[in-house]
Amino acid sequence: MVFEKSREEFVVWIRMAINDHRSGAYDELYGFLCQCFVRADVKRCGKVDLNHFDALIEEAAELPRRYGYAPKSEAMYPSEGLRTAARAKQFLDMDTDNTGYITLSQWIKFAVNHIVGKVTTLPKDYLAGSSADVSKGEFISFIKRAVDPKNPEYKELYFFLLRTFQAGDKEGKGVVGPHDFDKMIEVAAEAPRRHGLAPKTSVMFKNDSERIANRMETFSKLDKTGAGKISFDNWLSYALEHINGKAKSI
Repeated sequence: MVFEKSREEFVVWIRMAINDHRSGAYDELYGFLCQCFVRADVKRCGKVDLNHFDALIEEAAELPRRYGYAPKSEAMYPSEGLRTAARAKQFLDMDTDNTGYITLSQWIKFAVNHIVGKVTTLPKDYLAGSSADVSKGEFISFIKRAVDPKNPEYKELYFFLLRTFQAGDKEGKGVVGPHDFDKMIEVAAEAPRRHGLAPKTSVMFKNDSERIANRMETFSKLDKTGAGKISFDNWLSYALEHINGKAKSI
């Protein structure tokens, strides 16, 4: 369940869900929002009316509130009247056709757009290759701390590598093959490449065949059993060892 996450895992998860709607993280978020909607749809008609809209908002808000990323309703609204008025306005903003109810698609659109705005208030995403607000110095400082399991940055790195592995595990069996291993390395390398701390694939290899051959060689070393698959612990050990080596050299 999406609720069963640490604070660090939640941050990595929600960022990935919003930034990549094809990811497993987004699938989880979509499932969670659907669950909230279904429980508010007390008539089982595929719609939620104003009388049950407040309960829908409150259930969905429990997730970010658990990690300190959303205020409680009593902190937002000094009185029950103000809360009721605010929720009524939100409902009317979604009910663009004035039908007196909202559909699942309207709810998903509203919730995702709301989360997009909230994601900007999260701690900086040091590990994403698209994080324009992270300087090279900040990235280096983060990585040097992240390789030490005693630091909170390590947890974020761990969950980033877990999500990278899960994205490669297309069959959901806890293992990945060489083709997906190549893609996982490319994803993990995006952030250091952005800061000039790792060479681009085009610089390292003359062509795709050379790259694949190199990745196959690395993969074979991790595939101790010769099964043609590696597990998360193989990936984690490899990635952490590589990152640790790079952290010592910068």
